[in-house]
Amino acid sequence: MELAILLLLLFGFIALGVPVAFAMGLASTVFILLSPGQIPLEVLPQRMIAGMDSFSLLAIPFFYLAGELMNAGGITQRLVAVSQAFVGHFRGGLSHVVVLSNMLMAGVSGSAVADCAATGSVLIPAMKRAGYGAAYSSALTAAAATIGPIIPPSIPMIVLGILTNLSIGRLFLGGAVPGLLMGFYLMVTSYLISRRRGYEPAPRATWPERARAVWSAFFALLMPAVVLGGIVAGAMTPTEAGAVAALYALLVGLFVYRGLALSDLPRVLGRAASGAAVVLLILSASYVFGWLLANMRVGDTIVATVQGISTERWVVLLVINLFFLAWGMVLDPVPALIILVPMFLPLIQKVGIDPIHFGVVVVLNLMIGLVTPPVGFLVYLTSSLGQVAVGEAFKEALPFIAALLVVLLLTTYIPPLVLWLPTLLMGR
Repeated sequence: MELAILLLLLFGFIALGVPVAFAMGLASTVFILLSPGQIPLEVLPQRMIAGMDSFSLLAIPFFYLAGELMNAGGITQRLVAVSQAFVGHFRGGLSHVVVLSNMLMAGVSGSAVADCAATGSVLIPAMKRAGYGAAYSSALTAAAATIGPIIPPSIPMIVLGILTNLSIGRLFLGGAVPGLLMGFYLMVTSYLISRRRGYEPAPRATWPERARAVWSAFFALLMPAVVLGGIVAGAMTPTEAGAVAALYALLVGLFVYRGLALSDLPRVLGRAASGAAVVLLILSASYVFGWLLANMRVGDTIVATVQGISTERWVVLLVINLFFLAWGMVLDPVPALIILVPMFLPLIQKVGIDPIHFGVVVVLNLMIGLVTPPVGFLVYLTSSLGQVAVGEAFKEALPFIAALLVVLLLTTYIPPLVLWLPTLLMGR
């Protein structure tokens, strides 16, 4: 009954249009007030402040800043040029350019929304001019942007690592192979659609043209290696890697590509601060909400409920997928991670699921939720960029959602796809 009241308060405030961070804070406050004498109201600020007292949380604003600096410094156009040089000559060439550009951008920003806005503003108009349908262009761009938080670095995985005390470096590496599979299956799907609709390829680039494109984007392509290599080698913590990434992006934007001017910095810093503040505010409010859930022993209830259905690991993984897919359709990824993941940790420990595998599967589920109705934020964003009805874009997104679900099934039931690279590079 207590859980029902708390969740009813949360979703009641969200339904009224209250932002998620304030909805969690208000729901927690009202719940405490409805329990006079049982929980002191002082718990609210104490838990919020204690939850934010973490060095690791600095990684979030640093990676937001790195992504904003790279986007403002002209990195998107260079990565698009590399993609065009290598995959533009396949059937439906610009479709593959969208996917590969997002895969390359994923190694820079770690945010699906940032990648979607950056590549969508460049490629959706280009696809429309080349004769691709506006709804198709918008749907593909939204689906491809889900790769951003799977291929490292990843802001949701930083949040997940902080919540669960898991190695952020291992989570980063665990997402690499699933992220590549996402790109492959989206390209296969777009190729089949393009062949049926007669979307033409671009002329094949020569090897000298490809070499020039790679050289032009060399410092951008080097950034993921610097960040991930430093973490894997043990030379940097994720927070220090975020700081290095931000400094690297600043120097490259100012002095190498020269697409960034000092006059751009206030705008860039403002956008980075705004994006990071949203995540950190949600995290702060969530620590109170999560503390209340922990006091209710919700995790034990979930263990008992799921084990009442089955103790088979494949069934438990299926339940986890269905649960997180459903919640991903109505909740943004960060609030969903914060509210739901701690509830499921006792279950995965009980049935012996590797927590790194669990973490990557959960983030992948929530990314798919970003392109599924009714919320489907990425589809709303690309529909606005493509000036097309949201319903048409959702319809065009169905084959791409199916491709992402295939990757989800492979990732769920073939754990080495997630665990092989972290074990290879970081040991057991």
